Amino acid sequence: MKMTHKTIDVNRVNYLNVCSDVHKERLFFTARCGSFEFADICLNRSRQVESQLREFKKVADENGKNMRVVCEPTGEYDRVLLRTAHRMGLPTAYVNTENVVRYRQIESNDSGKTDTKDPRVICSLADQNKVMPIRELDEQYLTLRKLGSIAEDEEVNIVRVKGQLHRELFNLFCDYDFKKDFLYTKSGQALVQLYHCSPYRIIKFGFKRFEKKMKTHVKGIRKTTIQRLWSSAQASILHQLPDCYIEICEQRIFQLYSDYERYQQRKDKIEEEMIKILQILRENDPKLPQPTPHLISEKNLAKLLAETGPLGDFSSIRQLFRYGGLNLRERESGQYKGKTKVAKKGRSRLRKVLGNIVLPLVPGHKLYGGFYHHKKDVDKMPGNKAMMVTMRNFLRKYWGWYKAGGSQFDATRWFTCESQREKTA
Repeated sequence: MKMTHKTIDVNRVNYLNVCSDVHKERLFFTARCGSFEFADICLNRSRQVESQLREFKKVADENGKNMRVVCEPTGEYDRVLLRTAHRMGLPTAYVNTENVVRYRQIESNDSGKTDTKDPRVICSLADQNKVMPIRELDEQYLTLRKLGSIAEDEEVNIVRVKGQLHRELFNLFCDYDFKKDFLYTKSGQALVQLYHCSPYRIIKFGFKRFEKKMKTHVKGIRKTTIQRLWSSAQASILHQLPDCYIEICEQRIFQLYSDYERYQQRKDKIEEEMIKILQILRENDPKLPQPTPHLISEKNLAKLLAETGPLGDFSSIRQLFRYGGLNLRERESGQYKGKTKVAKKGRSRLRKVLGNIVLPLVPGHKLYGGFYHHKKDVDKMPGNKAMMVTMRNFLRKYWGWYKAGGSQFDATRWFTCESQREKTA
């Protein structure tokens, strides 16, 4: 018989858990103290919430308890409650939404759901300490995270506008045969500014005039590029679209390209601000890794740190994996053994940033080329699973890099632990 001593950590700090089911307009509260249960409702407005929390604080003080505010994460409707609690100096915590759904049937012995039932379920989970403390980031990290969120929004706008732009381009210039990236070079920019990517404008004044204007605006443009554009334009105008239709398409292409440039400039400016904040953070914490060519840039370091927050908050790599939803979830019972999968329950933006960092590193000649292709070709992993394993490996190395004091990057140690390296030497 195997016997293990286990400490049960249930409400060790003697909290009065004030639990709330959060709605857009109202908050439903429940708190338990001994054999008494307190319940109330208030508007989801700052003054009303503060007044309600002060009433619960009196109950906690009268019974010699500390007070903690607990709710489910809603994305935006819980902000008034949590910010009010932080302003009053009260600890806060989240409960997992899935746990609430599953525990509700145990609590009430039925599958129903009401606004007064949910806070009681949350209270039961909180009393068992099945909660997740809410991290309170300082000013620099909070600003960095907000800028990272805005930069992602701008990236989404850029992708959307580029898709619309190329649809309109091929609608008007149907024989355009350049790669998509050409449109965002100096030559492509000149094509938009001078001719709105219209084959009818390109052909209008003849080849000599077209060649001269392109060479004037783009120094060093190849003659073969000009000839390809001219040949494609000649083929495209054979369809003879209506003049009004052509004019609308030209205007739309110019508008979309202007939107692309505006979003790109805004994104670049935000990333510059993120790099400045990272430099300030590095002065306060010299252990933060330095940018390294062919591995990670200063821009990506800032984005990654925006999602992880202070790395010193994590006591182990497992905590960091769980925070990013990169922890492994196993399923087995008796003779049944299911697939081991990544949980994907943490910060989705952290996983997205890691994917953007790792993707350029997996070609065969890059740092993770051998590692990634071994997972795919030898271990027979699907591409997305091999990529997820690579992301976990990178985050583990990044964590170790930080713990090592942000020392200089050494490629020979990236896949070899210190003991193996000493043995080989």
